[in-house]
Amino acid sequence: MRLRFALAAALPALVSLAAMALVADRLARRALEDELAARLVAAAQAAAATLPADRIGRLAPGEERSRTYGNVRTRLDALARATDTRLYVVRPDRTALADSAGRARIGEPIAALEKDRFEVALAAGGKAVASQVLFEGSDGRLYKSGYAPLRDASGAVVAVVGADGTTASFAAFRRFRRLLAGFAIAGAAAGALVAAGAALSVTRPLTRLTDAARRIARGDLDTPLWKRARRDEIGTLRDTLEEMRRALRARDEERETLLAGIAHEVRNPLGALDLFAGLLAEELAEKPEAAHVARIRSELAALSKVVEEFLDYARSRPAVREEVDLAHLLAEAADLAAPVAAERHVSLSVEGAGAVRGDREQLRRAVLNLVRNAVEAAPAATEVELAAAVQGDEVVLEVRDRGAGLPEKARASLFRPFFTTKEKGTGLGLALAKKVADAHGGTLALLEREGGGTVARLVVPAAGEGEEEAVEAAVSRSP
Repeated sequence: MRLRFALAAALPALVSLAAMALVADRLARRALEDELAARLVAAAQAAAATLPADRIGRLAPGEERSRTYGNVRTRLDALARATDTRLYVVRPDRTALADSAGRARIGEPIAALEKDRFEVALAAGGKAVASQVLFEGSDGRLYKSGYAPLRDASGAVVAVVGADGTTASFAAFRRFRRLLAGFAIAGAAAGALVAAGAALSVTRPLTRLTDAARRIARGDLDTPLWKRARRDEIGTLRDTLEEMRRALRARDEERETLLAGIAHEVRNPLGALDLFAGLLAEELAEKPEAAHVARIRSELAALSKVVEEFLDYARSRPAVREEVDLAHLLAEAADLAAPVAAERHVSLSVEGAGAVRGDREQLRRAVLNLVRNAVEAAPAATEVELAAAVQGDEVVLEVRDRGAGLPEKARASLFRPFFTTKEKGTGLGLALAKKVADAHGGTLALLEREGGGTVARLVVPAAGEGEEEAVEAAVSRSP
């Protein structure tokens, strides 16, 4: 997005700058060429006015030593020095008659005039014209040609006078062109820098807004957005997102209060029922009805567990970052799951080391849920493996079992609350683990294990994502 914005801001300016530089170059060059052309045509006309047309027209090859040729050369030399040009006389068929520089012999074709065939023909027809071609001489300077008809006493055109010349302005023009190119490059660089700065000024707050939206999506409703420093649409978007965060936080607080009230109202009767069921069990000890009381107490315990898991999932407590030892975390989860594993004749193994910055209680609860699921899915006499490893800037926690795997239809709904493939499951274990992964800026995935079984992989940043934002938020709240 930054690149597109920078290009959108810079390209029109750069194209306009390049177009203006090109137009300025063309106009300056055209003005210099027109000025030089007018001067050369005037020099050719002045020479044609002073030359003896009748005698020049009668010159034949080999007469370079004749008096007529010498007189013509003398006049051409004087005019050439006066006008700072090279003057020459040619027939309409572009063969030489006389040359101020003595480069061509009488009757010799002048190959250089092939570029000006059309202009020489116009001059032979009686019109003074300038060449359209600007050529570079042997000295590296730019030259142009002008042509004028040479008429005899009757007014007939007997030859064409040409004048080749340059102007010192072309050197200044070349310096001007280099200066113009330098200004264009400098302007392009400045425009690119300004466009990049403008792009950053727009995209940087958008990036911060995106990060804030992701935090809110992960359930972090306690970290406020930065203080508003803009009065534009981005500032309005920031205010809107902050209002949404506050509204969601208020709704969650109201929900937690409601759930706490419901839990209180449910727990009290459950506690009373369990108490009276215990008294009844004591009275019915040694009697057949005691089995029914034991079943009632079992169902009450299951109901209490459902209430606890529901409250754990609904409670939106932000993650408290601290250094968590991975080996100790896995060992603790294995100890808590050991009774269930022993009941199902499943063994547990722990491997791995390292540390992660995260919420110890949330991570322990997430891993414990994954271990319990793996134990319930594992066949008897198999092993559930708990592993941890630090890979770069991420920590990978895995729980592996040798169960039957997951049905393909169930994969799309694995992390949905209250979805379960077990007969007595609450459907909140994986949802809670996924919520913990999101709160830590990580991911949770259930993968097929090679050789059969499932791997539950929890990946979280090793350094703890969002700590910089939390510090920034704390600074923004301080007076």
